[in-house]
Amino acid sequence: MNAIDTTEVLRKAPRNCWIALNADESEVVGRGETVAEAVEDAKKHGVDDPIITWVPKLFLPSVYQSRCMC
Repeated sequence: MNAIDTTEVLRKAPRNCWIALNADESEVVGRGETVAEAVEDAKKHGVDDPIITWVPKLFLPSVYQSRCMC
């Protein structure tokens, strides 16, 4: 399975809400303040099984660290 670059789609997406993407993650097909609203909006646009993700108000770089507490 190849990785999908959603950079441009997410860059243009509405902020501070849940969004619904189509199956190939190339288009925002719904949005909402809740997951249920985003799914319902996607269904109105003909997508019954969308991919849901949260889009923050501001994208910030994140660094994650894992440390063994053995």
